[in-house]
Amino acid sequence: MTEPEEIIEAKLIAILSASVPEVDVIGALSPVPEGEQKKSPDTYVSVFADVASQDLDWRGAHVPFSFSVRVSVHYANADDATGTGFRDTCRAIRSAVSPLLGDGCAALSDDGFNCDEFMLSSTQTAMDTDSETGGMAKTYNFTITGRTATTQTQGD
Repeated sequence: MTEPEEIIEAKLIAILSASVPEVDVIGALSPVPEGEQKKSPDTYVSVFADVASQDLDWRGAHVPFSFSVRVSVHYANADDATGTGFRDTCRAIRSAVSPLLGDGCAALSDDGFNCDEFMLSSTQTAMDTDSETGGMAKTYNFTITGRTATTQTQGD
């Protein structure tokens, strides 16, 4: 079985890539095509999913556990002379995740992982200090609760 973190990240990348096709969407766990390096331009969207909590030291079948998910929009000033690119990308990201909120997250289920709940925890907007040309960043923090259909060992 694929780790739930990988499933969540891959599914979100696919959903977000479709909503902002002009912006690269990358993840920590997602592979890149053979022969390419994992890198991003100054304008991109990043997706990360991590285990947030679980009540046991193992994941038993149908035992709920939580994940923290972070989606960040990084938009370089050099790519956004009018300021509309950052706002439009943020709006598209929010529109793409809105149908998943609450118990609408079945689209994140796969390979023995069932998403029970997808909740927006908070957002932060700030200057993007990682960009060489300066820019803006907005981070959406989510919590996912899910279950696996089979028992598996503790991930990292």
